[in-house]
Amino acid sequence: MTNLLTRAHGGVRHPQTAVPLYVQLREALRAEIEEHGLGPGDRLPTEAELEERYAVSRTTIRQAVGDLQAEGLVERVQGKGTFVATAKIQHVPVLTSFTELLRSQGHQPTHRALDTAVVVAPTGLCQELGVDEGTRCRYLERLLLADGQPVGVSKTWLPLPVLGGHDHAITQGVLAGRSLYELLAECSQELSPRQGVETILPMLAGEPEARLLGCEVGTALLQIRRRTRTLADLPLEWTQLAFVPGRYEYRVELHRVAAPGGAHG
Repeated sequence: MTNLLTRAHGGVRHPQTAVPLYVQLREALRAEIEEHGLGPGDRLPTEAELEERYAVSRTTIRQAVGDLQAEGLVERVQGKGTFVATAKIQHVPVLTSFTELLRSQGHQPTHRALDTAVVVAPTGLCQELGVDEGTRCRYLERLLLADGQPVGVSKTWLPLPVLGGHDHAITQGVLAGRSLYELLAECSQELSPRQGVETILPMLAGEPEARLLGCEVGTALLQIRRRTRTLADLPLEWTQLAFVPGRYEYRVELHRVAAPGGAHG
């Protein structure tokens, strides 16, 4: 959209247009951010400064900034002001690995292995994953990083009967920093995830998560639980992901389905 809100000699000129004033201001602020090369953490002008600069009301300013905040372009910090936000990673409803997701959005993904062991699957997990009680699993715990910054913690259980003789190669690859899904596919196409179900739940950061993610104990985290199956419909993976909301968001694109008979609600 062309910026219609302009400054003229002695003040601000608002050309006659059907575009609401707050939308004009929103696009003017967006242009300021882009043209001045503002980056994450850079401070935007105060409401008083914007009021003087563009000769608009505080209500208009708050609407415009609110739109930019909803887009994730800026963030408000109580008592400090409005700042250019750090770009959030957008989790999409597609069966993809953390590595593939970040690469698709221009980030550099890495992870640090925190723990690995052969364990008996917890009872609740057996029920969700669809394996027998007492099934032994490869357990993997990893710290997930985007552009070198920690954004999440991943805890994964992989049934050993499904991994077969590939457990060692997969474990060594994960310890070396490789993508789990890439390793599974390399070992055998039969181990490549083909179908999954995700559940989104809230959780509070405990001491381990707070320490790893650099947040306070009790911080609300975005929890995603994923279970996947192979092409042969074998239970492959149960993973719990916990992300810092300030760096990660779950976004779903919705499409309205026409009501039967073309009726409209």
